[in-house]
Amino acid sequence: MLGRKLDSIPFRGYHILVIAVLALVGFVEGYDLVITGSLLVLANEPPHLTGSDIRWLAVRPTFMLCVGGFASAAVSDHWSRKTVTLIGVIATTFFTLLIQLAQDAEQLIILRLLTGLSAGGAVSAAFPIAAELMPAQHRRTYGAIYEMSLTSAFTLVPFIVFVLAGNPDAFRLLALPGGLTITVVPVLAYFVIPESPRWHLGRGRPQMAADIVNLMIRRCGDLVPSLTVEALGDHRDTARQKLPPF
Repeated sequence: MLGRKLDSIPFRGYHILVIAVLALVGFVEGYDLVITGSLLVLANEPPHLTGSDIRWLAVRPTFMLCVGGFASAAVSDHWSRKTVTLIGVIATTFFTLLIQLAQDAEQLIILRLLTGLSAGGAVSAAFPIAAELMPAQHRRTYGAIYEMSLTSAFTLVPFIVFVLAGNPDAFRLLALPGGLTITVVPVLAYFVIPESPRWHLGRGRPQMAADIVNLMIRRCGDLVPSLTVEALGDHRDTARQKLPPF
């Protein structure tokens, strides 16, 4: 019943806002991740990367992204996907911002490893969030826009590198925009993206689940009847279901 009600909400401006915020999350995460390759080129002044440092920076952050993705997938249904996304975005942008303070190769490598680990949560959780909140016929629309946001970040970085090349602080300046988004993106995600109604229902909070669905209905123009707790039926069996072990 919960899924059918979400699918019955007509596609309106609020859905577009959700897509825009999640796409912004994807853009920022893509930017913060893809600058790793450019750091290998721009960090030719201090921190003076050696061949071993370059090998670490070239491979390990992406490996940590995979580790972070699997880790976040394991905990997202326990902590909620919105929480995992917020933690991932805040941590990714924070560690990217700290590149401004990196003084040697070791500090830079540690920051990039932590960035990759954090980004795994934000990148992977955004898809199931939208899959639940979008009407069924618009999920592919969201998927296309999210992927385009990621790839647009991959396209933008080389142009910024072209402008910054030759500046001794180029690698810091390249990381600065991605780090400063910590002041904007987490705030938008917190206030615009609703918590998962299914997550609340699974935790025995049917009223909270209904309230979230009804909030979406109001934000989309009150074009369908509100959802009542009674319409959800006996939710106790759902609440008793145990999630798989970590």
